[in-house]
Amino acid sequence: MDKCKVIAVTNQKGGVGKTTTEVNLGVGLARHGKKVLLVDTDPQGSLTVSMGIKNPDELDTTISDLMQVIVENAWYPEKPGGR
Repeated sequence: MDKCKVIAVTNQKGGVGKTTTEVNLGVGLARHGKKVLLVDTDPQGSLTVSMGIKNPDELDTTISDLMQVIVENAWYPEKPGGR
């Protein structure tokens, strides 16, 4: 993770091109051999649809599900060195 770069595309206003920017940036980086993880936290799932998932509402697990599990203290990731 030493050389990991995090790029966040954010804006509270809708319709400003966040999803379009994310898709094009992700595809461009991947074409240049970079490893890319795109995370869609928008309830509408526009990024997920842009990546080819036709019905994001039908996915078995979503980012919302994972976040809810963490909030409910049902799962904690292992910290390096134990704890």
